[in-house]
Amino acid sequence: MQTTTGTTALLALFALSAAQAQSLTQVHEFKDWAIACDNRRHCEAIAYQSEESGSAPVTMWLSRDAGPHARVYIQLDVDEINEDTKSLTLHLGPRQQLKGISPRKDLSPVDTAKLLAYVLEGEEIVVAEGGSGNSSRKRWQLSLAGSKAALLKMDDLQGRVGTPGALVRRGKQDSKADSSVLPPLAAPKVKAQALPKTSVADRALLQPILDSIVPRDCWEYLPDDSGPEQSLTRVSATEVLVMRECGRGAYQGGSSIWLANSKPPYAPKRLTLPLLGWDSTEDVMNANLTAEGRLSSFAKGRGISDCGSSFDWVWSGRSFELIEAWRSPLCRGFPGGGFGLRVWTAQPGP
Repeated sequence: MQTTTGTTALLALFALSAAQAQSLTQVHEFKDWAIACDNRRHCEAIAYQSEESGSAPVTMWLSRDAGPHARVYIQLDVDEINEDTKSLTLHLGPRQQLKGISPRKDLSPVDTAKLLAYVLEGEEIVVAEGGSGNSSRKRWQLSLAGSKAALLKMDDLQGRVGTPGALVRRGKQDSKADSSVLPPLAAPKVKAQALPKTSVADRALLQPILDSIVPRDCWEYLPDDSGPEQSLTRVSATEVLVMRECGRGAYQGGSSIWLANSKPPYAPKRLTLPLLGWDSTEDVMNANLTAEGRLSSFAKGRGISDCGSSFDWVWSGRSFELIEAWRSPLCRGFPGGGFGLRVWTAQPGP
């Protein structure tokens, strides 16, 4: 389905060089680290424990906006922590510690600078529960393998290599200036339309519209006697959306969506949803459609749901338009995948 927003997204990507377009919105993995930049050149990195360490899941997330003098933000999280413990201690080698670190909260600029300096020279960060004086507290091992390559890739995609603000190959003040850093790109604007209320009478249309859908491949993959999830949502005075689960695995299901008239002939039309660039899909994984018209999809990489990808769309009046896309690329056992990497963002509005 060709849409104005889809065209805008394509133009935004084609405005970049071929190399930039290929790297932006893609995930790049380096041992125990991965990085990605979105269509605005906002970049994020994520790190986990190594698979050989035997450590319980631990993760660190690093983000930086595009443009000169952009600050680096860092957060950490662990798989579980005692209810009475509200902070972590980071052991940066045998001599240096960062205390009072709150899970999923931005580190202070001072702690961020200390941590970044160690990331480029250390092998791992030992994360301890609470203060450092109690040896019975739980500990995690965050790997730094791949950190230099990952942060260098981030510098490269943001045009920072050789500038004073680079994270890895930093230039001197009299060399390449910070003003030469690539600027942020504008986010595409997406029309978002509020949905009318779906009435009890509207829901009575669900089965007649489902019965009128052809082809019937959805039913071949998941027959009615399998109890597929299905729903109806009104989107205008004359049209409704019908969603039906068409496939199911051990821990997730995929659904398709049809736009139909609310009076016979229903003429249901299967919708295609835009993904990144020119890609599209008819399958919405673990779908959730809110009354406000926001549709979300989360495809789990494994049954414990510690990696995968997620997409959010809004209803524009005739189609769904992509507003957010995230990737959780490394399956390291963290419940929910830990921090995701944002690879696409758009600005919804009337």
